[in-house]
Amino acid sequence: MIKESLVYAFKKSTMYRANMISWFLADLALYISTFLCYFILGKSVSNFGGYSANEILLYISCFFLVNNIYAIFFSESVSKYGGSIINGLLDYELLKPKSLVVNFIIKNINFAPALSTPLLMILNYYCLKLCNANISIIYILSIICGSLTMGIMFFIVYSIALFGIRAEAISNIVVQLLTIGEKPDSVFPKAIQNLLLYVIPVFLFSALPTRIALCKIDSLNLLWIFLAPVIYIFILKVIMSLGLKKYQSGVE
Repeated sequence: MIKESLVYAFKKSTMYRANMISWFLADLALYISTFLCYFILGKSVSNFGGYSANEILLYISCFFLVNNIYAIFFSESVSKYGGSIINGLLDYELLKPKSLVVNFIIKNINFAPALSTPLLMILNYYCLKLCNANISIIYILSIICGSLTMGIMFFIVYSIALFGIRAEAISNIVVQLLTIGEKPDSVFPKAIQNLLLYVIPVFLFSALPTRIALCKIDSLNLLWIFLAPVIYIFILKVIMSLGLKKYQSGVE
């Protein structure tokens, strides 16, 4: 069943090659323009809220990589999940034996963003070398946990629709908040840093992986990297359990 779902997702993603190419070019333009902006700015500015010119490049590349992995595994699945709640197709998904969330992820893997992944991995490796940092297992796991947390966070947002609440507006707010993850966390007041790390964990996608690579992370934040996805999965299960009791097919 998993194999068939993956084949289906691949065929769906590659059906329209023009869409794949346009997605790749759009990603490429975004990543290169943002990176070059910080790269050029780093020639005249040596300190970015406590990060050096090279460290801020690593910071940005970590955020890019987390976001890219999210786009592959979650961008389509959370959209389809939210749509199925509104149009009533969720009823059919509930009849399937696999986990509801796992089923949506496997069937809706988006292979188009994967075209950018090798480039982003090379870029991230280049930034690590600029900072004299090495790749570690914990660093790799922090990138994976960041992507997983981002994905589960959006599943939580769209699960609000189970209660008859419009989730699109909340999703748009979260998307805007995610852009803060590109900014150095240290420029924000401590209260805002904590809010954007432990409540809406946008700095989990950039600041914490960077600190791991630079060996500047404390024990609490290191624990939070691996604890965050577990907590968010628990929250998602609770919301879905309560929401499915209130859910009315095809009613927003």
